[in-house]
Amino acid sequence: MTAPITIAYTCPKCGAGQAILPPKIEAAGMVQCAQCDRQHGRLHEVQKELANKAREEGSQKMQQIYRNRPTGKNRSF
Repeated sequence: MTAPITIAYTCPKCGAGQAILPPKIEAAGMVQCAQCDRQHGRLHEVQKELANKAREEGSQKMQQIYRNRPTGKNRSF
């Protein structure tokens, strides 16, 4: 028997930071919380949600970087 594969995924119900992948990693397999066994959705749905979240966080970080980046305007030499 193989050990379950866990991923970093915060459970909205109990706040645990890990979820268990289905035994056969298939797009239709159900991902569940490692602590309270809450079902988070099908693997393909969770993957899509994580990808969207990563894109959003990357976009926010990029905006922060460029907002705080010195432009060289109004510099006195």
